[in-house]
Amino acid sequence: MISIRRFSVTAAVLPMVLLLTMFSGCSKSPAAPTAPDPVANTAAIRTAEPAAPSIVGTEPGRRDGERFDGVILLEGMEEPVHYEHIRNVTVGFEMDYDYEHFLRHSEADREWFVSCWDAPENPENYLEVRYSPLTAETAAAAISETLSNDYEIRRDDSFSLDRAGRCIRIVADEIKGGGFMPDLLQTVYVIPAADGCRVATAHCAAVESEGFLRRFRYMMNTFSAAADPDTPSIPGMWQTASIGYSDAGSMQPEYYVRFAEAVILYGHLKDGQFVLDHSDKILSFGEAPAGGIRVQAEASNGVQYTYQTCESDDAVLEYYETWQEEAFPETYRGGASLSSCAQH
Repeated sequence: MISIRRFSVTAAVLPMVLLLTMFSGCSKSPAAPTAPDPVANTAAIRTAEPAAPSIVGTEPGRRDGERFDGVILLEGMEEPVHYEHIRNVTVGFEMDYDYEHFLRHSEADREWFVSCWDAPENPENYLEVRYSPLTAETAAAAISETLSNDYEIRRDDSFSLDRAGRCIRIVADEIKGGGFMPDLLQTVYVIPAADGCRVATAHCAAVESEGFLRRFRYMMNTFSAAADPDTPSIPGMWQTASIGYSDAGSMQPEYYVRFAEAVILYGHLKDGQFVLDHSDKILSFGEAPAGGIRVQAEASNGVQYTYQTCESDDAVLEYYETWQEEAFPETYRGGASLSSCAQH
């Protein structure tokens, strides 16, 4: 079997898309091939992921953390499965996951569900979900180009999930130019949302793909992009006025910024997805005296600061390094103020 180095959508560079979307990453070249396996052909690959019907026992509107039993079909036989419903407001999705077969790992900017049989520090079989501020079409184009460096890909722009509806699915299960199955397969689901999209990537070893792809597909059929209507957040992506670094010859802001349930998230864009650098705690959220919003937060070093809608431009949040309104004129910092990022 031809071997290909592991390579994740979330770690790839797309210089062309960087010009349009100000994000980057890096891709790896395939390893030197070994003797090909004549049995691993394209026909076998294209039947690797059978269609998965809806899970018996799931339903919308479940509470976060609620557990329940479901039934799925594997190899033509019903199998009882134990599910837990999760709701991640920061990443912006909810889903049911099979907690007997997968271990949930939560990070500030992603959720991933790793096979309980894999080594957690180096898993092969896992489903990863991230937020992207890009439109689904732009994110899918970037992901497709990156994966096509190492894989022959198939893209379906009319794929449908039970809960999320129409999305874009990208399948990477054939070595580029070789017609053989790689060691690691990837199936990427790009789900549109009002604030960008969600990118869910199913990674699995080729030798275990039939079972894992089907289980991942069942989980994805319970997926929906969601935001908490009671969360006092500011929609969309923002960016600082100050420039932080140059990547692949393109200047980027010091931080991209998102507002979540009780924190302000500061990060960068990588492969079109938001990667967290640090977060500050929101202490107060309300209306500014002249209209718009006022958010007061505290950094980990104790600095207290305020974001407030600019009176002349509601696409700008002015930064003041204080909570005291009377001190605003002396503590205004233009380079730390935020402007709304246009959707691509």
